[in-house]
Amino acid sequence: NLRLDAEFLLHDVSELDLATGGMPSILLVHGLLSFPLCLDSSHRCLLAAAHYGRGRVVVATHESQLCSPKLAKFLLNAVRWLDAGRQGVVCVAASLKKLCTLLSQEGVKSQVSQLTGDISVYCCTSYGDREAERVHAFVAEGGGLLIGGQAWYWASQNRGKAAVAKYPGNKILNRFGLSILGQSVPAAKHLAVGSGEHYHFREALALFNKHVDMHEELKDPLKNWLQRLTQDCTAFLHIPAHNCPAYASLHRILTKTLKRSGIPQVSRHCPVKSNSKEAALLCMATELSLTMTDSATLVQKPAAGLCDLPVTVEIDGTNPGATSWRSTGLYLPEGHSTVITFPCRVVGAGLKVQIGCHTDDLSHAKELKRAPVVIRSCDIACQKQSVSCLWGGLIYILVPAKSVLGKVPITVEGAVRAPFFKLGETCESQWKDCIRHYPAPWAELAVENLILTVPSDNIRHMENPQPLLTLWNEIMVAISKLAAIPTKFPRPERIVTDVQISCG
Repeated sequence: NLRLDAEFLLHDVSELDLATGGMPSILLVHGLLSFPLCLDSSHRCLLAAAHYGRGRVVVATHESQLCSPKLAKFLLNAVRWLDAGRQGVVCVAASLKKLCTLLSQEGVKSQVSQLTGDISVYCCTSYGDREAERVHAFVAEGGGLLIGGQAWYWASQNRGKAAVAKYPGNKILNRFGLSILGQSVPAAKHLAVGSGEHYHFREALALFNKHVDMHEELKDPLKNWLQRLTQDCTAFLHIPAHNCPAYASLHRILTKTLKRSGIPQVSRHCPVKSNSKEAALLCMATELSLTMTDSATLVQKPAAGLCDLPVTVEIDGTNPGATSWRSTGLYLPEGHSTVITFPCRVVGAGLKVQIGCHTDDLSHAKELKRAPVVIRSCDIACQKQSVSCLWGGLIYILVPAKSVLGKVPITVEGAVRAPFFKLGETCESQWKDCIRHYPAPWAELAVENLILTVPSDNIRHMENPQPLLTLWNEIMVAISKLAAIPTKFPRPERIVTDVQISCG
């Protein structure tokens, strides 16, 4: 009974002062047998516990919480709950030796040592995963684990990597249905979780699923939980546990919810409020699609205009400037997959595939005129790279700074041709007769130092883009003279039209 467990852990604890000398992270409580012990006013979890196998786990979001006299009563409750009445040996890692002093003051015997022998409770930090397998076995066989640490510093040093998947401590904790996230929160006092209704990721998701099924308007408490639920869904879907039944069950719930509801329509003429069911579904759909090899099942929309045969294009793999996008003149329809074949010499050379050009993240906007995140990029890890994107988009190859790969031929299958005109290179008659009518919804017009990305409908009437691009070329030359820089930029500038931008 998790309610009774929480009552035991919080006995005589009405308030938890987490201002213990460090800035805590946030916990994702996602297991069937995991439960929160401390939530802030935004429903972010700061202390939690779980059952795993025959054992038990308590997690703190900063190691200083495990040695603080302010939390002495809670820590004593935690050690006793983890010990489960065995009155066994409490083993404390050297980095937490102050905890021994605190426990001894409360009459609990403990010793500083590693995880060895016949012990009942092991106390450690979450900053390493070297003992992950031993810790899993220890808890599964009935041991108690008291563990603490933050992940925000790791996240700041490992940008682009999901803490829930890569942070060392989560290689221990994920299996217990608990994960430390890479965001920080101010250290403060919070009320302990009471016996009433409170946020739990699984319960909130089940309630959301019910509301979607019943086509009901959101109401409290779900309406109040929605932002936290959306953020937790995003984090949860990054956990690398696709073969785990607990993960798979939530994955199925999300997939069924989106298939039944459909992906909400969002546009300039049909905006969506940020704290709404529709906004949550948009975010969930995006994150869920990243876990799929093909997100066409979510879109349920056939692709039109696909090229019958693979298309080979050549991109410039040499780049003296900062990371540069190389246009392919191809478009990936929403929800579909493309297979791109690269020469073996570029695999692992730092190139990336990017689908889409609208890079602004609108997650913090109060109203949405498109989904918050509509691009996808991935490293080129093999010669045949399969890429899908829920929202579709123009296909780019990202070339890193200082790359000297020269001309790189790539072959693309499953794409749609997009209108593309470059001043001085594209044949005017081909543009007039054919290229401007290519079916992709986005087009690009380019000069040496500038590329314009616009809706294709805005250029299909244009019989000859040369006068327009000649003017833009003159503008870019004038800019270079004004800035006293070489007339050829290290990489072209880009202007991308977007229905909504993140600021400005």
